[in-house]
Amino acid sequence: MSDAQDIKPEPKQDAKKDLGVAATRGVFWTGGGQAIRQVIQVVSSIILARLLEPSDFGLLGMAIVFVGIGQLFADFGIGAAIVQSKNVRDIELSTSFWANLIFAGLLVVGLIAIAPFVADFYDDERVLTVLSVLAFSLLISGATVVPRAILYKNLQFGLIAKAQVVGSMVGAVIAVTLAMNGFGIWSLVAQPICGSLVNVSMTLRYSQWWPRWQFSWKSITHLVSFSANVLGADLLNYAHRNGDKLIVGKFLGTASLGYYSLAYQLMLYPLSQVSSVIVKVLFPTLSQMQDDKKRYRAAYLKSVSAIAIVTFPMMVGLFVISEDFVMLAFGEKWMPMVPVLEILCWVGMLQSISTTVGIIYLSTGQVRRGFYYTLFATPVMLVGVVVGLKWGLTGVAMGYAIAATLVTYVNYFVAFPIIGLKISEFHRFLARPFLASVFMFAAVYYFHTWISDSTEAGVAMRVVSSIAIGGIAYIVASLTVNKKQVNEIIQLVKASLKKE
Repeated sequence: MSDAQDIKPEPKQDAKKDLGVAATRGVFWTGGGQAIRQVIQVVSSIILARLLEPSDFGLLGMAIVFVGIGQLFADFGIGAAIVQSKNVRDIELSTSFWANLIFAGLLVVGLIAIAPFVADFYDDERVLTVLSVLAFSLLISGATVVPRAILYKNLQFGLIAKAQVVGSMVGAVIAVTLAMNGFGIWSLVAQPICGSLVNVSMTLRYSQWWPRWQFSWKSITHLVSFSANVLGADLLNYAHRNGDKLIVGKFLGTASLGYYSLAYQLMLYPLSQVSSVIVKVLFPTLSQMQDDKKRYRAAYLKSVSAIAIVTFPMMVGLFVISEDFVMLAFGEKWMPMVPVLEILCWVGMLQSISTTVGIIYLSTGQVRRGFYYTLFATPVMLVGVVVGLKWGLTGVAMGYAIAATLVTYVNYFVAFPIIGLKISEFHRFLARPFLASVFMFAAVYYFHTWISDSTEAGVAMRVVSSIAIGGIAYIVASLTVNKKQVNEIIQLVKASLKKE
């Protein structure tokens, strides 16, 4: 890439039609890659959960809380600024790359320095070594930001997906191999580091860009002004998404944190496998629509309804069969997490939708408003968790769920006016997927109760047959009460598949 070349979205002949098709194909690529990664994650998690102890997962969770904060600083929002900006010069890209890497290096030193204090906080010396090793993953995160942003900006979702899938596969294989050979917690530590190394090397190769030996802080001041608010919001969001784990680990211990972390991870599956897929495509797509609010609202509402059509039944079904699912997938030693998982199923359904609201702030450039919202949301979420401690792990989950419901609706009231969207219209788009999910809930609940009480079917048969009944019931209900939205999605999918 020459020094004068700008990074811009690739031109389209028919902007409105092609942008929708490109977005849909982006969902296919991102979703397909995410689905493969999910299979890898689920299989490796099940194997690792059987090979390792809950305390190993809890120990990793203690360290990950602090590493995750460092990862936010390693990015400091510059990736989002590159995607949102209408064009970016090569000197800005190179400067952003080196700035990310420098910050990441400083963060590595900082995490290693505070590791002894973190170990003292948890009263577990093992955290010191684990955190010190995981800290080096920040260098990898810093190196990935700019080349990945280039691929996102040019809507090259397929290349991003390939790099992530291969990275996940390599990390999972190494983790399972180490666990089978008795490496314990270090198998969990190796998984993200090895996977990220593969990911960053492939991302750099696919972006066809390499940083030049040039640095001009002045050239990225306009990006930094945008990214500063993104970073602030991300830090506060991270605090309320991970502060609960910090509190659980401190006051309830590593075993409780292991149960909570795995239940939380299961709750996040719809977000990571469906919502995040569409959100990743929505950001660069809606950024190109930011001056056309009518098109923006239509695209946003269709995306939200598409998410609900998939995530609502996933969470409802998991709620009904949670006990059998945990027994089948993870074994009896993980059964204490069932009540927590049942409560978090509601949170998963709620957050699968609410996570899209952040894109409104980013794609319209209203990141300061998003930052102000998180100033309110973070303390509310943490207070909910602290209050719930009185009733143990289940109380923490309940406090988290109540607080999440409150802050979600405040978020709607803050963000929707930016694009002229009424909450009543938003609810109208979600009503039909919700009704179809309620019908599915009734069908699965009565079937699962019957097969558990009236037959001698084993746990595997109960889980598989309940999933099958739920799938059939949901399809029938969707074609009955939500046929229009389903047909719209099908037509857009067909258009994408026909596009050469």
